[in-house]
Amino acid sequence: MDQEKKITVVGHYGMSLLMDVEHFPAVGETVEGLGLETEPGGKGYNQAIAASRLGANVNFITAVGGDDFGARCEADLISEKVGGRYIIKFSELKTACAFVINTGDGKSEVYVYPGAIRHVTPEHIRRYTPAIVGSSLMLLQNEISTEALCEVVKIAGEAGIEIIYNPAPARVIPRELFPYITILTPNETEAAILTGMDPEKPLDVDRALDMLHGFGAKNVIITMGGQGSVVSQAGKRFHVGALEGKVVSTTGAGDCYNAALAVKYLETCNILEAAEYASVAAGMQVMQPGVIANMPYRSEADEVFEKMHGAMVSAY
Repeated sequence: MDQEKKITVVGHYGMSLLMDVEHFPAVGETVEGLGLETEPGGKGYNQAIAASRLGANVNFITAVGGDDFGARCEADLISEKVGGRYIIKFSELKTACAFVINTGDGKSEVYVYPGAIRHVTPEHIRRYTPAIVGSSLMLLQNEISTEALCEVVKIAGEAGIEIIYNPAPARVIPRELFPYITILTPNETEAAILTGMDPEKPLDVDRALDMLHGFGAKNVIITMGGQGSVVSQAGKRFHVGALEGKVVSTTGAGDCYNAALAVKYLETCNILEAAEYASVAAGMQVMQPGVIANMPYRSEADEVFEKMHGAMVSAY
């Protein structure tokens, strides 16, 4: 990958505690864990690491508290070869923490304490304007406040920087942001929330796509887990299948998908090829326990992609 091109991720860094259980507890029930791991995490951190492992030159803008978790942030980023490390420190606050519960049948529940990242303001974001406008692509999600997110999008969008926006965790965003978004990547629940549909009901994919384009999003990919994704661009829609294999844990799959999408899109400017590559990378990630430990490296993802390229795409 051209190392002059940079992907900038804005999101949280925190500590993840991952526990395997036989089943999720009922109210009032205590369930004994079958295994426990700890590793750094957060959607932003996961995306930054996944993109770095796939060969990208990565900037990461984040915030930490004045605790032991926060003290690890820079060392973790250095070890993963993230070159641009922009860490806002709030000494009086706690660093984000996530509790991830995985069952034997591949289901996950995640509880997140956002900590310092939610205290990032538009003023903090403006301090990093040179890093943002010096980027080739922004990779964003909803871990910062709506106000801070709007500031990032407007700085990047007005500078002509392309943006991949993964609207997770799900929430409604101001309509004026949509025209700045190059690729919008909601899952079915997030697409329902963005369009005002009932997230408890099966998503009307075509209607959701029509509405999201109507809001101003240029290209939309709705991800559907094991059912793959639907890519909508330039008036055409395609289905991209998921990589086949036994799913062990879905935690981090969306982060891996979006990072791989960003890396391949920055290289090729081909959204459909990037979506194929993202399906491969995310599919590899979910076939092993853990999150960061299983983010694939470039050589691994390329080897599988070369075998699958073209076979995963069909008419929608």
